[in-house]
Amino acid sequence: MSEEINLKKTIIKTLKILGILYCLILVGFLVLQYGLDKLDRPYHKRNIPAEITPWLK
Repeated sequence: MSEEINLKKTIIKTLKILGILYCLILVGFLVLQYGLDKLDRPYHKRNIPAEITPWLK
């Protein structure tokens, strides 16, 4: 019986740690995405000919 309780505690602890890591990665990604969106985008300032990139029409 105690092995089953220890297993449950271990699973719960592992899921909590994975949840925290997932949240930290998600928040880090969103912060990085926000920061990169605030940078200048030189590729929007260029005029790319349609012959070179027909998929950008």
